[in-house]
Amino acid sequence: MFAAEPKIAKASRLRPLLGTLVAVEAEGPSEERVADALEAAFSAICRVDQLMHPRRVGSDLARLTAAEAGASVTVDAWTGEVLALAAELGRETRGRFDPCLPSAPGRIADVEIRSTEIVCRRRVDLDLGGIAKGFAVDRAVEAMQARGCEAGLVNAGGDLRVFGSTRQLVVRTADGRALLVELREQALAVSGPRTSHSPPEHRGFYAGDTGASVDGRSIAIVAPTAALADALCKCALLCEPARVIELLASYGARRLEVAGVS
Repeated sequence: MFAAEPKIAKASRLRPLLGTLVAVEAEGPSEERVADALEAAFSAICRVDQLMHPRRVGSDLARLTAAEAGASVTVDAWTGEVLALAAELGRETRGRFDPCLPSAPGRIADVEIRSTEIVCRRRVDLDLGGIAKGFAVDRAVEAMQARGCEAGLVNAGGDLRVFGSTRQLVVRTADGRALLVELREQALAVSGPRTSHSPPEHRGFYAGDTGASVDGRSIAIVAPTAALADALCKCALLCEPARVIELLASYGARRLEVAGVS
């Protein structure tokens, strides 16, 4: 006699979060385990939103923006991790990638990150919209894996990550074109120009070193994590082509050609 194939439970949920619709899919050994994993994924996303919303009273970013120059501010470990990655990419792009808005004099190079202790040597106006959504996707994936999910997907409005199985996906860009993508244990981010349908969180793009406005365009990046894919989309928009090629290679990422899919 042959042993029966183990039963795999599957479920998906869709909720409005992060200024977009977040879709989560999970596969696991039981319906209870999958349901628990879905809730854990959304809880992780909500936590990122609460910590890193640029204007919400009490958020880590709001407290950093309100802090006097030179003051030490204690933040959550997740916030410190995102700031550290943003600072790294700021150095790699010679200041072109920068989560500090030009409305304050401080730049990411002025932010001293000591794990969860942050000191801004000049006043900053932080907005992690170019990286935090991808980071939230990564934390949601980790939450599902920690609860025994064998495969799944998290898609937060163009920032997505898959694990445990190969997925063929059709992803629409802001200008109406589509990408046919195959992913396995990878993340994808699609960045587009601001439109009349963009959420208020999408403030457009600017060069971090000069504050100059930059026209957006459709860019798609595949990377090991969603935070990297999200941020590298902005780097690809802001940096010279030769530097973009070097950056993608150093982070194990690649850029996709945006082509029509019938």
